[in-house]
Formats: sequence, C-alpha cells, structure tokens
Amino acid sequence: MSITREKYGPLIGAIDEGTSSTRFLVFASKTAEVLTYHQKEVPHICPQEGWFEQDPMTILQAVKETIEVTCDNLKKLNINHEDIVAIGITNQRETTLLWDKLTVL
Repeated sequence: MSITREKYGPLIGAIDEGTSSTRFLVFASKTAEVLTYHQKEVPHICPQEGWFEQDPMTILQAVKETIEVTCDNLKKLNINHEDIVAIGITNQRETTLLWDKLTVL
C-alpha cells in the first residue's frame, strides 16, 4: 500500500462544471478533506436575452487544465495522483450539447 493510501485512503476526484467555471478537486476518502483543487473561469456567450451558451471545446480544455494543475499540486504535496480511484462529475442542470458525427463539432 502506498504512503498516500495509508494516510488518506483512496483518493476521489471531482469535476465540477458550473455556469462560470470549471473545478477539479481531490478528496481524501478517509476524511472527506479536500486535498487540493484548481479552478478556471469559462466564458459564456449570450446571443440573446435569456440565452446562455458555452463553447464545449473551451469546457473540455478547462477540464484538462484543471486536472493537470491539480495533479501537479498533488505532486508538490508528495501525494501520488495515481491513487485517484474514481472521478465524479457535476454540472449545471438542463445542459445540452449537440454533436455532429461528421465534423465532431
């Protein structure tokens, strides 16, 4: 068993996709303590009043960045990111993403 698991238990990651930012957090399963996280603002587009849009590629890039920075933070804390055993995802309600199977956009 790794030192990380002995001290914290298996680690749990969480992607939190909100209306204005993306966060990736890592929790210790033994204590539910947030060990580290990173947050990045995600711009939104308002094409008309009452509409709210975000570019899915911008969201994807923000998720990748927050995971990378959070894993770097773990390394600085001498915590092994390979002890992350699960990742949960939260997002704003009523979200829709249209996907063109030919262009993948």
